[in-house]
Parts: sequence; structure tokens; C-alpha cells
Amino acid sequence: MTRLLAVWICALVLLWPRPALAAGGWAFRVPITVVNRSADDVSGYPLRLELDMVGGAFAGAQRDLRDLRFTEGDGTRYLPHWVQSNDGAKAVVWVRLAQLNAFGSATIYAYAGNPGAADLSSGFRTFDFFDDFDQGGAGYFALGEPATIAVRDQAWETQAPHTLSVVALNRDGYRYWGYYGLADCGGIGLLRSNDLKRWDKAPQAVLRGDGERWPSVAMAGGRVTMVYDRDHCGISHVVMRSSLDGVTFDAEPLVLVRQEAGVRNQNPHLFHNPSDGRYYLYWFRGGEAQGYWQIKARSALTPGGLADAASERVLLEEPYTLAAPNMLLHDGVYYLSTEVNENAWKTKIYAGPTAFGPFHPVPGAIVLSNNEACWFQHPIDGVLHGFYCKDTRGDGSGWVLQHRVGDLGRRTTERALDGTFWTAAEGQWRIDAPREGGVLRGARGAAARVNIPVGGGKIAEADGGILRLTGDHVDVVSDGGPIDNVRIRKVVEPAPEARVGESERRVPGRAWFVVGEAVNIGTLSQTDLGNPFWMLGAAAVGGAGLCVALAADRAQRKRKELP
Repeated sequence: MTRLLAVWICALVLLWPRPALAAGGWAFRVPITVVNRSADDVSGYPLRLELDMVGGAFAGAQRDLRDLRFTEGDGTRYLPHWVQSNDGAKAVVWVRLAQLNAFGSATIYAYAGNPGAADLSSGFRTFDFFDDFDQGGAGYFALGEPATIAVRDQAWETQAPHTLSVVALNRDGYRYWGYYGLADCGGIGLLRSNDLKRWDKAPQAVLRGDGERWPSVAMAGGRVTMVYDRDHCGISHVVMRSSLDGVTFDAEPLVLVRQEAGVRNQNPHLFHNPSDGRYYLYWFRGGEAQGYWQIKARSALTPGGLADAASERVLLEEPYTLAAPNMLLHDGVYYLSTEVNENAWKTKIYAGPTAFGPFHPVPGAIVLSNNEACWFQHPIDGVLHGFYCKDTRGDGSGWVLQHRVGDLGRRTTERALDGTFWTAAEGQWRIDAPREGGVLRGARGAAARVNIPVGGGKIAEADGGILRLTGDHVDVVSDGGPIDNVRIRKVVEPAPEARVGESERRVPGRAWFVVGEAVNIGTLSQTDLGNPFWMLGAAAVGGAGLCVALAADRAQRKRKELP
């Protein structure tokens, strides 16, 4: 017989949703009250926290803080953070706040106590600019210089070309046929070329009028098979069509990934694996409303078989933007490209031993960083051809389609300063990659300028070196020692204050609790079940006593007699 635990709750029923961070459970959370004493609204502000790792609220966290997470007051929306230092007794952590009203306050939550959690500490997501010089081992392939191959210049194009997927069709005087989507949901167009550098644009759209976006093509049975977003600006989902001549596609699409109300399913990639002969479908699911971004995949013997979800699995899941999957197989390694948004759109590369992973970031995983994303990988005649979107203005209004060539025989093993964000003005610099992470080194007096301006409520900081302000830019000057990281962040005067509360601990498992007060949980009220009533849920022990932690939409309720 199952033993039921009855606990009388006199004052409080607390809704504690699972933080939308990753699978698994967090043993406790800590409320942190942030007070803005400024007359200005604050957004994107990195808040500095000192955490007591021994006898305080965070004593139950993993020693390296890999399980640390922050959310807004709803317990769902993720807030980026970066662990600056942690000596086992005290830790200095920065968390990027979403919004603080003038003279207002807000409560955020820190979660910890999950041994299986992955480390999400990231200065790139926390600060306006960040570089920690980490690098080591063989990374992605060395890429050449960019070339713009397509812009918005056709009457039917509602936005600029954004993605390009290519097949070797060898038809109508063109060897390569490329299908492009726009930056919005205005349709799919056709580009054709014989050298992958110069492209001729067809004057009319191939598909248009049904919210089409993000085409990905592969040859199957002598036909051009295309998967793409349908109703991208509405309830996006993934469909497939095929064509014999590359122009006229099936009248009706086959639905591969069905619509889910309020959930985005988009950015599909169709990959024919030369290793096992199977077809793979990769796509992104989730979004900001869900609080998670998943990279999902299926496989089948034929493209049409991808409509069967039996093989479906989640390859990656993060609480921040992670989308646009694209697969490349080379020398037995599967390279999964994705896009992330860390104050700019960037291309991030993962690698794994199979088409289903497991996948881990390659060293120097961010291979394109200056609002460059949507990376489509094409190995053609022993050369990597990458097609991608580039925002030349940085505000979403300057998209163009660009092309780079990569050397499949050379993977990057050394990292130099990223020329997008750095100008090495004086002396010689190098990046060393010791076991604990990369550092920047230069001869004493050598200077490198951060191309991102400071001022206007922003300051620069560094762990190592000397900072020198020149106009509205900062120069990092070497003092002969290592420079661990450089960051630019917003400042507010007076600075927001943080008060760390007592930890609220979860009771392992679930039990029945009896509630004797008139309470409301969603649509459930005292009058629905009578007084008192029982409720099945998890529990949290906090500073104010015992709280029931229950997601209202998943509540299990049962009338029982009092013991």
C-alpha cells in the first residue's frame, strides 16, 4: 500500500514551475530581489553577485557551479550568466537582467542542485562585448574571405535573400541550382551557376503565397527534393515537395513536422548521409515563448519516410537562441552548424561521431561572429562551400547572401584575434590555450583595440593587462602577463542593489498534500473540491515554511478523507 504524506498548509501555495533550462531537476532555488534606485529604466544590465558557497544559500550547488541557472520571476524565462571566479568559498557571478523599471524592483531566481546539468556560464551572452580567448585542439575548417552573391533586386522579393541550398542538377545550361529563402516568409526563389561564385537569378519565385521560407534541397530518385518552412510567419511547420525539372514542384506538400499551437518548428535541413544511405531531417523547435530551443532530428530510408516520427530525437536543447541546423560529414566526423544570438548573430559548430551525435562544440566553435548566420555547408569537389546570411548594418535591415570557401584539408588549430572585434594596433599578440582556458599574451606595451565603442553608459573591464581609453574606444595594453578576458558592460548610477534570500529546497519525489485554506491555483478553487481537499505535487521548504510547488496545468487532484 502506498503511504500518503499529509501536510497542513496554512498560508501559502506556491507555483514553482520547472525552469525551462534543460531536462532534469534542480534541488533548490534562491530568490534574489533587485532594486533599481535610478530614475531610468534598465535593460540588459549585468548584475554582479557574490555567492556564499559554504554556509550560505548556495552551499548545495555543484562545486564548479555548472548547475547554476537564473530565471526571471516567472521561474521560466532564462537569464544569461557568467561565473567570473569561484574559489570554493565565494563565487563572483554576473547575471544579465532583462528589465528593471525606474525606481522599481523585481525578483529573479537562482537555481542549483542538479548534478546532471551542463555548464551554461557564458560571458558572450552576459555582456555587450566579451572575449576569453579560449581555444585548443582542432576546430572547424579554415575559411576564406566573404563574397556577396545575392541581394534584394526582384519585384516579388519582400525581403533580401537569406539562405541558399544547392544541388548539382546539370540542367538548362547550369550545373548548380540553388534555392533561396528570404529574410521573411515571402517565398522561395532560384539561383543558378556554373562556378558557385557567379549566380543568375530566376525572375519569378519557385514557391510563393503560403508563408514559405528556409528551403533545403537534396537529390532523391532523380528528383529535386525540398523541405522548407510553411506558414513561417504563423504557426510554422515543416513540409516537403519534389520536382523533376527543378522548377515545377508537387502541387501539394507532404507534411513532415506538424503544426503545434504556439510552438515554432522551422529551419529544416535535408541531409542524405553517404555513410549509411539514409535521409536525415534536422530542424529547430521551441522559441522564446517556450523558454527552450531544441535541435531535433529524424531519419528514414526515403525522404517521404521522414513524416514518420518514430525515429525523432532531441540532439541539443538550450535555454537561449539555438537554431538553423545544417549537417556536413567529412572524414568520419559529423559537423552540425547552428546559429546563436550573443549580442550579434553568430555561427556555432558542433561535432559528433554519428548523424545523431552526441554533439559537442568544436574548439573555437564560433566560426562567424559579426551578424553572420544561416550557414549551409556544401562539400563539392573536395572543397567546402558555405552560403550564409550577413546583416551588413547590424540592425536587421541590411541582410545579404554571402559565400565563403573552406579548406577541407585544414582544420584550425591556432586562434588569432577576431578581426571583426579587434585591431592589433601595436606589437605582436598571441593566444595561448592552456588546459584551464585560453589567454591573450603580448609583449610589454603591445596594444590591441576593441572595435566596439564604449561610452554612452558602457565601460570596459579586463582580468589582466591595462586598459587605455582613446576617444570612444578602449585599447588593451599588455603588461607582460596573461589577459584572461576583456568585457564591455552597461553601467547605471546608482547601481541596482541585490538582496539574496533564503534557499527554497524541494522535497524529493511527490506526495499528497491537504490544503485547508481558500486558495486559487489557475482555475481550481476551494469551491471546486470543497474544504479541505488534497492535491498531488512536489514540495519546497523555504524560509517561510512549507510550500506546495505545482504547475497548475498539470495538477492531479483527488478528494480524500482527512486522516
